[in-house]
Amino acid sequence: VAIDLKNRKRTVLFDDARSDVLGVQYHPKTHAVQAVTFERAEPLYKFADKQVEADYAVLQKLGEGRIEVESASRDDKRWVVSQSPTDGPTRYYRYDRDTQKASLLFVDRPALLEKKLAKRRPLLIKSRDGLELVSYLSLPVDSDAGSNRAPKAPLPLVLKVHGGPWARDHYGYDANHAWLASRGYAVLSVNYRGSTGFGKKVVNAGDRQWAGKMHDDLIDAVAWAVREGIADKERIAIMGGSYGGYATLVGLTFTPDTFACGVDVVGPSNLETLLGSVPPYWKPFLE
Repeated sequence: VAIDLKNRKRTVLFDDARSDVLGVQYHPKTHAVQAVTFERAEPLYKFADKQVEADYAVLQKLGEGRIEVESASRDDKRWVVSQSPTDGPTRYYRYDRDTQKASLLFVDRPALLEKKLAKRRPLLIKSRDGLELVSYLSLPVDSDAGSNRAPKAPLPLVLKVHGGPWARDHYGYDANHAWLASRGYAVLSVNYRGSTGFGKKVVNAGDRQWAGKMHDDLIDAVAWAVREGIADKERIAIMGGSYGGYATLVGLTFTPDTFACGVDVVGPSNLETLLGSVPPYWKPFLE
């Protein structure tokens, strides 16, 4: 939103009905908005500057994945750009806007260039009450048949639950997905209700639903994976940290027939003792 400070008139520059703003690119000198990034399942770029839009079209030819302008020269003619695929390390380039040429500067984790890693594919899974859950799936490289998703035979599945719960799984490379897939597991991450990034309706749908509908969303995602022939229903694990650890304990306690095992990383086991033991500087957050 642009706000005129004289009359307080508000003008909507960009919006997206299904996702929040992820990032904003400004001109380094005038601070005029040049581009805005939204993200539902994948990045969505919207542009206020036609030349910037043309530059992004060139940069997206570097390869699949997220493109970000990390910094710019004062005259905005040279950018440092990152290109992040879902199946490998991030590459950084020096981009000359006059010539539209990108020169590789470095790779952040060069050892990963030697590895053939699993792609992390975005998808939408419907909950039992019709909510679309933005999710990400990785399959072992030798089991990945492409965008149709299903491997030749059902695989052991790890359901990896993000923390927060007021956070989200993003599009892009995830080290846990890559590592587990390299060991033969299918890996599924689900933005259950209560996750951020998809508007307040999705966030508020998680109110008072810890171990309730938030957990139903995870169970619905597992059922989808079994139904699609991705997961072996007898070999499903749940893992996560913080809220993801809590979800792991909930999964093993209340839905033990769904999960063969779980990995709880620093998850609270009792919400009453959690709320009763927070430090003083957390107190305003409790509201």
